[in-house]
Amino acid sequence: MLRVSDETRDRVMRIGREEFGGASADETVRRLLDEHWQAEAIAAVRRTRLDDPQAYAEYLDEADELAAADAPLPDDEAARR
Repeated sequence: MLRVSDETRDRVMRIGREEFGGASADETVRRLLDEHWQAEAIAAVRRTRLDDPQAYAEYLDEADELAAADAPLPDDEAARR
């Protein structure tokens, strides 16, 4: 059980209704927490880019390698499996 003020409850319910298509309070809080996590992750990457350009370049290289590993197989490769 989470105790919040009536004002906070009403704000959460309004956001759920107006911005999240009628989502419940639980779903609204979950979505807001997910948005917060995403904003923090973006801020951390931005800080790395500004504070440590070499580490940022390495991060991008690794992301490119991982993205290439997820690339779909060409049709002839998929047929052999």
